[in-house]
Amino acid sequence: MDEFDKIEKLRARADVSYEEAKAALSEANGDLLDAMIILEKQGKVRAPEQQIHSTQYDASYDIVPIKDTESDGNKAGTKIKEFLKKAIAFLTNNYVEISRKGEHVINVPLWLAIAAIIFGWWAVLLLIVISLFFDWNYKFYGKDNLKVANDVVDKAKETAEQVKETFHEE
Repeated sequence: MDEFDKIEKLRARADVSYEEAKAALSEANGDLLDAMIILEKQGKVRAPEQQIHSTQYDASYDIVPIKDTESDGNKAGTKIKEFLKKAIAFLTNNYVEISRKGEHVINVPLWLAIAAIIFGWWAVLLLIVISLFFDWNYKFYGKDNLKVANDVVDKAKETAEQVKETFHEE
């Protein structure tokens, strides 16, 4: 950049006359930043405002709540995504234990048990009902409270025992 361009740039930034800018620039040996500092020291340019930054908590700041800018479509998508996350976590963190006469036979993840019911529901349900008559037991366990499911299985087992006793009496 030639001297004239530097003087014009300094004039525009500092809002000073051509002569003042030329004098400051020659005193600063052609350095624009030093010329600006010289003009500030002479009082011809107002110094930039000082800003103070701190990492200390200042209670005078108001806490501004974050606006919920999601549209209704995004809210529905977010709700569906959260539901799917919870469902996947539930299905992977819980298991079905199958035992016979008090002996542990196999543990099956809940997602696998549900997949088997979905793809072969008639065979799985038939096997479950028949197995209840031959002292097979099912128990749900895992991170979540599965007491309700275990109560249903216990009730089914009791019903199977009552039906067995009815056939033995006759």
